[in-house]
Amino acid sequence: MTTAEFWKTYLEATNQKEGEAVYSGELCFEDSGVTGQTQLTMVLSGAKTATFTPFDAFEINRESIPVAGEVYVLLDAQEEPCAVLRVSNVSVIPFNEIPWDLAQRDGEDENLDEWREKMRDNLEDEAHACGFEVHEDSRIVCEIFSVIYRK
Repeated sequence: MTTAEFWKTYLEATNQKEGEAVYSGELCFEDSGVTGQTQLTMVLSGAKTATFTPFDAFEINRESIPVAGEVYVLLDAQEEPCAVLRVSNVSVIPFNEIPWDLAQRDGEDENLDEWREKMRDNLEDEAHACGFEVHEDSRIVCEIFSVIYRK
């Protein structure tokens, strides 16, 4: 099923009209830290309800920072649509000020220190690939989302 077909199915299932519905694009979880498939499973189960991306990555890639209300079609590892996500909140927070109640929405770790250690490694990998440095006070774009439709 194509993304367009999946989107149409979503609109019909939720009684929305195409011209009135928000569509922000496609989203897939890349291999970073845990594999993309593991992240997808966590998202679909509700265990993962947030992502954390260095602010600098958006600037370097000339991408807009997401905003609350955006709606994305989630793709699986085979790039097949499998769900629709809605971003409910976006904030930019220094890495060392991200609180545990937000960090635990990543769905992986038992405490803030464990999350920070793992996240620091992930952020440094992305920083290396994009050509910037990560510091304790680096700004992080924190997106909170929910699955609003599954196939």
